[in-house]
Amino acid sequence: MLMPMTETAMFSSQNSPAEIDLELFTFVERYATSVVRWDLILFFGKYPDTDWTPAEVAEQLRRNRQIATKELDDLTYQHVLVRRYTPERTTYRLTRRAPARRAAMRLAQLDKPEADAPRA
Repeated sequence: MLMPMTETAMFSSQNSPAEIDLELFTFVERYATSVVRWDLILFFGKYPDTDWTPAEVAEQLRRNRQIATKELDDLTYQHVLVRRYTPERTTYRLTRRAPARRAAMRLAQLDKPEADAPRA
């Protein structure tokens, strides 16, 4: 789920909480255009070097396999993911392209609950 702009600014990697991480904001705006894509990006950001089949991804995210496969293919087309196809098995993993890889992994880091974070 996308955070309101005020909360996004609070998670900036800059020193000042009023500054927005423009690279991360642009990445989210461009690629995380639905809840399913957001979940996929976070998932692959948490497991950047692991190959996953569409069935495994759908099971892990508790999503419909056909919907997950469509979104996996779209993210592959946009060079966020890489697809490896063999007649026996098709797998996906996070791209090795530095900007997309770095942004997905940073988003996954932000998604982790912090033990010492104050609760509202």
